[in-house]
Amino acid sequence: MGVGPSATSDEIHHAYRMLARRFHPDADRTDPLAAARFAELTEAYDLLVDVDRRRSYDLRRAAVAGPRAARVAPGPTGNTAVRGPAARPPVRRRETAVASEPRHEDTHDEFRLLVFLAKVVVGVVIVIVLAALLLAFRPPPPCRADTPVNAPCTPTATPP
Repeated sequence: MGVGPSATSDEIHHAYRMLARRFHPDADRTDPLAAARFAELTEAYDLLVDVDRRRSYDLRRAAVAGPRAARVAPGPTGNTAVRGPAARPPVRRRETAVASEPRHEDTHDEFRLLVFLAKVVVGVVIVIVLAALLLAFRPPPPCRADTPVNAPCTPTATPP
């Protein structure tokens, strides 16, 4: 969800609301993965707001990170206190850190669609301009006997 391990429940709720607006299936009906992303986001939110489930999650994360130094059980905020000179913060994995962000391919496809639509609009504008120019510079029809006096026409040469 993009929040740190020490995020408060208000911060988690705010992040959830922002992401829920962005990734709700009704927000983008063209994305076939929107429902799965939203379900994953809701599952992460439910886990992080439940104090007991969050404590269990923090313990599992600490176990996966490995024993770099002596660790103390995480508190209710999700912090993991680390002791020792070689202590380093646990490495965040990309897939768990930002699971609900759009993948690069999805963004690239949206950009390609936008470029395509821009090209279509430019093409239509060019066709309209060319048609207007052709109509503007077209010579008037030849004059005939039934042509009104004030109508534009091209006089025809009469044989002597």
